[in-house]
Amino acid sequence: MISFAWPWFACILPLPLLVFWFVKAKKNQHIIINAPTLPFLANHIVGNTTRHRFSKTLLIIGWCLLILTLTRPQWLGTPIVQTSPSRDLLLAVDVSFSMQIKDMTLNGQLVERLDMVKSYLQSFVKQRQGDRVGVILFADHAYLMIPFTQDLQATGQLLDEVNVGLAGKFTAIGEAITLAVKRTLHEPFKNKTLILLSDGRDTVNTISPIDAAGLAKASGLKIYTVGIGADPTETESQSDLDETTLEQIAQITGGQYFRARSEQDLSEIYQQINLIEPLSIKTVTYQPYIELLMWPLSCLLLVIAMLLWVLRND
Repeated sequence: MISFAWPWFACILPLPLLVFWFVKAKKNQHIIINAPTLPFLANHIVGNTTRHRFSKTLLIIGWCLLILTLTRPQWLGTPIVQTSPSRDLLLAVDVSFSMQIKDMTLNGQLVERLDMVKSYLQSFVKQRQGDRVGVILFADHAYLMIPFTQDLQATGQLLDEVNVGLAGKFTAIGEAITLAVKRTLHEPFKNKTLILLSDGRDTVNTISPIDAAGLAKASGLKIYTVGIGADPTETESQSDLDETTLEQIAQITGGQYFRARSEQDLSEIYQQINLIEPLSIKTVTYQPYIELLMWPLSCLLLVIAMLLWVLRND
C-alpha cells in the first residue's frame, strides 16, 4: 500500500494556477519589470507553438513530480506485531523425594505427584502469552532452572525433563521464595508473581518461609501457594503438607492458597489463577516501509533535462 510521509506538501500543488490568475488580473496594468531573460524565453518558447506547448507540458509534469517528491511517497509493508511482556511469572516446583508418591490420577491412571504437576504446568505455561516465565526447582536447596523467557515452547520442553530428586530429597521452601525475590527484585515490571507448588513442609530451615514471605511482600512479589497430594484418609501415604505455613505465605504477599488433591483440583486452580491474574498483553506494531521518492525524483530530473534540451535547441 502506498502512503505519503509528508502529505501536506500537496497543498501547494495549485500554486502555479494562483500565480497565473494573479498575473492575468494585472495584465492591463502598466508594470515595468527588469527581466533580461524574458526575451530569451519569448524567442525560444513562445515563438514556436509546438515547442511552446511541449515545454508547457513539461513544466506542468515537472511541477507535479516535484510536489510528489516532496510528499515523500512510501510503500507500506505488512505490519509487524511484537508482544511485550506484561508480567514476570515464576514457577517454584518442589522436587523432593515425597513428590514421587503415586496418589494422583492423570487420565484415569495413578501417577506420581510430580508427573501430575508437570502435566498441568505445561498446559498453564502455554497460556502465558505476553508473560516472561521462569522456573525454580527446590529440594535441599533452590535452583533457577529456567531464567525469565518468552520462549514458552522451550519452557514446556524443559519442564518435561524435571525429575524427582534432581535437587536433593528435602524441602527448602524458604530458599525458593528468597531466590524468587532475588530474581525479580530489579526487574522493571510491577506485576510480579510466584506460583509455589509443594507437598511438604520446610525441612531445611536455611531461612524461615514466613520471613521469606515478608521479603517477597516488601519487593512486590505476590505468591500463590499450591499444596499437592491426596488426603491421608484417602490413601495409605502419610502427608507432611504444612498447609498453615502455605496459607500464611499467600496471605502475607497478597496471594491465595489452593489445595490440589486431584487432577480436577489442579485444573481448577490454574483456571482460578488465570481469573485472579488477568493477562494484559502489550503489543508494539512496527510498520516497515520502502522509500519511493527516488522514482518521482528521477523522473523530475529527466523532465528538467528534456526542458533544457528544448530551450537549447529552439
